[in-house]
Amino acid sequence: MLDLLLDPAIRLWVVIPIVIITFCAGLCRHYAMQLLQTTPCLEKDVLIRNQLLQRSRLLRQNGKYLPSKAFYARKQYFVSDKTGVLTLKKEEHKDDTPENPMQDPSMMTGMLKAQAVNYVPMVVLMSLISWAFSGFVIIKVPFPLTIAFKPMLQRGIELSTLSASWVSSMSFYLTCVFGLRGLYSLVLGSSDYVDETTAMMQQQQAMSRQPQQPGKLYQSEWDALQVTSHDWALNPRSDDEDRLGALNDDLAKVEKDLLSKWRGH
Repeated sequence: MLDLLLDPAIRLWVVIPIVIITFCAGLCRHYAMQLLQTTPCLEKDVLIRNQLLQRSRLLRQNGKYLPSKAFYARKQYFVSDKTGVLTLKKEEHKDDTPENPMQDPSMMTGMLKAQAVNYVPMVVLMSLISWAFSGFVIIKVPFPLTIAFKPMLQRGIELSTLSASWVSSMSFYLTCVFGLRGLYSLVLGSSDYVDETTAMMQQQQAMSRQPQQPGKLYQSEWDALQVTSHDWALNPRSDDEDRLGALNDDLAKVEKDLLSKWRGH
């Protein structure tokens, strides 16, 4: 395989500019997504439903910290046969059709904006890098690679005799696009930065998520709360206390047997 000796000026005029251009483009894309991002406005019925179901779940999870009377009073408020909130809601929304998120125009507009912000700058930068730095071999990976890696690492260079360890400018740009996520998280903060892959996965999950019927949500929560019993966690009976109680019962039985035998004599 053909080996090369690179000019040190390539580091200053090709490698560093590609890294800077890619990093600045990523920052611009991040802030553009923040400017175009719209906060979804929840409807009143959806907000009431979510809060009601959340209150019922909290009662099931933390009801053990309430006294028995307080727990069953709250339980009756939710699942009473005639006046229970969940009982009335599940009957009211029994025949409602599930909400389809794909029919929400604001969601579709947000997805189109996100895709445009992600793909348009990438296409423009790929054209710019291909025009300004085409034909450059800029770095070499520090380990040997097989010929199967040539199409991935030497995009834009057609040299069959060149070693597969060399990387072209276009392949280096694509590596920077997906390899600077750690630097973005360091500069922008891990809580604020969301890379393109994560954003696309969130969009696909939102699209593939099946809409649920409100009546079934109320029914499932009503069933779960109906079978929940109260077990007060503030006065538990430990295993040691159980063993001690059993031991006391055995000692009392032995004492009664001895007293009965003594009285018999």
